[in-house]
Amino acid sequence: MKPRSLLIIGSAVALGTLGVIAPAAANPEIGTAMAKEFGDAAARNVVLVRAGANATDPVQWTVYSRDPHRAGKLVRSIVVRTDGRWVASPGGGDKALKRVPPRVVDLTKVGWNSRLARETAAKAAAGAQVDFALVDYQLAADEQTGEPEWGLALQDAGGYEVGFCVVSAETGVLKSQDWTPKQPAAGSRPPPTPESEGARAAKRVKAEVRRAWNWTEDAGRRTGGFFRELFRRD
Repeated sequence: MKPRSLLIIGSAVALGTLGVIAPAAANPEIGTAMAKEFGDAAARNVVLVRAGANATDPVQWTVYSRDPHRAGKLVRSIVVRTDGRWVASPGGGDKALKRVPPRVVDLTKVGWNSRLARETAAKAAAGAQVDFALVDYQLAADEQTGEPEWGLALQDAGGYEVGFCVVSAETGVLKSQDWTPKQPAAGSRPPPTPESEGARAAKRVKAEVRRAWNWTEDAGRRTGGFFRELFRRD
């Protein structure tokens, strides 16, 4: 039997084709809103869903989808929760992505919504003893398997990234986690400990995972005492 959350979102997409907005409990109602406003083709061609840093669950999402009428082009839309309903509208302009995710997101498979993904990342952060205040959300499909995944950039109150988690949007499994080391005061820093080759390899893998989620426009945001290439808010 499918999880209840998966059934809710699957039903929401179907309702969208009939011009009905389902209850907001199935957040984000991307499939419903996109199908209602732009047609089924728009909902089937979504490649990236994202929301800038939020202290709570987002009420506005930016959606990038393949243009069904122009090969190789993208359409940018905005989906906003208004009066308990999710409503889509044109995003305006041709704001291209830095890189385009190669696969579409099957929104009917999203059984782990943004709130649950944040809770999963929060548990991982607690285990790593990392505090965060904001989360920057991205939803895209795994390049190899097509599985929908959440890429969550965890930030402190100042907007510095302190961690990054990848959570399966289908099952809720935490697939990857990486935490920015805290920098102690200069006078209290212990002598550096040589890293093993295994540790260096693990760091390289995590860095590659993080870079793979840099879909949006070129930007550099300060993280700790150095600059890491990150996506920026729309």
